[in-house]
Amino acid sequence: MNTNMLHNTLNLIGVLVGALISFDWTSLGFSASTAAAVGGGVLLLQSGIKLAINVLRDGLTGLVKDQPPVK
Repeated sequence: MNTNMLHNTLNLIGVLVGALISFDWTSLGFSASTAAAVGGGVLLLQSGIKLAINVLRDGLTGLVKDQPPVK
């Protein structure tokens, strides 16, 4: 699996978590704040993983330099 595929997979997980946050979790016994905290934690973890992948792949300077055009 290349890093681009991993990024796209993480983006899909983010969309799914966003959709799950809108579900009424109180009917399952969870408070709205607990559901939001879990969803926010997953999205924060996802962002951290994507940032770490970019740093490992491109280095710290790769985060701020101009990107080459996509072929």
